[in-house]
Amino acid sequence: MQDPPGGPPDFVAPTLLRTVPDSGAILPGFHDRAVFEFDEVVNEGTGDALGQLFLLSPRPEELEVKWKRARVEVRPSGGWRPHVVYHLSLLPGATDLSNNRLTEGRHVIFTTGGPIPFTSVSGTVLDWAAGRAGARAYVEAVLMPDSLVYVAQADSSGTFTMSALPRGAYQFFATIDGNSNRRRDRREPYDSMATTLDSAFQGVFWAFAHDTVGPQLREVTRVDSVTLRVQFSQSLRVGPPDRSALTVRLLPDSVPIALLEAWTPTVYDSVRAIEAADRAAREASAADSAAAAGDTAAAPDRAVTDTVPVTDTVPPVPAITRAAVDTATADTTAVDSAAVRIDSLLALRPALVDRWVVRLALPLTPGARYVIDAVVTNQNGAAAESRALLVVPDSTSTERR
Repeated sequence: MQDPPGGPPDFVAPTLLRTVPDSGAILPGFHDRAVFEFDEVVNEGTGDALGQLFLLSPRPEELEVKWKRARVEVRPSGGWRPHVVYHLSLLPGATDLSNNRLTEGRHVIFTTGGPIPFTSVSGTVLDWAAGRAGARAYVEAVLMPDSLVYVAQADSSGTFTMSALPRGAYQFFATIDGNSNRRRDRREPYDSMATTLDSAFQGVFWAFAHDTVGPQLREVTRVDSVTLRVQFSQSLRVGPPDRSALTVRLLPDSVPIALLEAWTPTVYDSVRAIEAADRAAREASAADSAAAAGDTAAAPDRAVTDTVPVTDTVPPVPAITRAAVDTATADTTAVDSAAVRIDSLLALRPALVDRWVVRLALPLTPGARYVIDAVVTNQNGAAAESRALLVVPDSTSTERR
């Protein structure tokens, strides 16, 4: 009997021993590669997997990442520029040969000449259309007029921080980087903000898709005999729906059908709840009136249900100790506080919607066809005309969706 070959199993993530240069270093004429040295061999990965673990600011045309077993060397393809403040980040995710993952990163700030500035930038990125935090958003700070681009990545709650940026005028961009290519692609949601950085800056970015083509009618569906749900290809401009933006006509004579109301989905749900409560109140009032008049068929007999004893078949819940509550609270406090903060920020602006619910002045005719025309504008200010056809089934029954 003997131990299996290959040594004992490894369950410990690699440890970063040192970086060259050190954070805070001032290195005029620096031309070497930056080095990240670990206590064991790290996994090279496949393709550009290792390169995705590094962020360099100002952003180079290409980042050269060389794997040398227990060390990784990094350098911009064109070399280090003189008199520039550099930010080099190792993101969490490096693994060893046993796939043990490093859960913490390292951020190194150094200059190739001149002092390191004492500035700070922080912010939160919101995915406005989705109504949630912009997790892992890609943040760019473009220094004008040199167009040096300092970059950062938001965490899972959409929060990011940047420090030691050179003072000056900046144009900030925060992008929901759906394909993780660290680029602001044409159809990806983003938000921008201009500011002059002297010491500190803090902002909230409301990312949405900046389409230059206006919204198109995608689908019109029937909710009930007098209500339609109109869906568009993209989010619409913030504000209450404009009834004049829609035209409904009955074919084949193109008879116009007036619109009584137009709502966003959230408002329509509230309207339905109010209408349902009103109907229930009227039905209850009618039942009480019938009972008072002696009509026993109109009201339920409560005499039996009031006298039948109720047996508790649910077993008693064991007492929860204070220690258990404290432990559960400690595990969820950070997540809950971040979620509460995101919800409070999202409440500052109306939600973006891509659909309206409209109510017609006349009921839909079974078997008829209706043409719907729309002229609407998106949040980017682009307007478009579009048309859709609704065919009502040849039946008198209505359907709620």
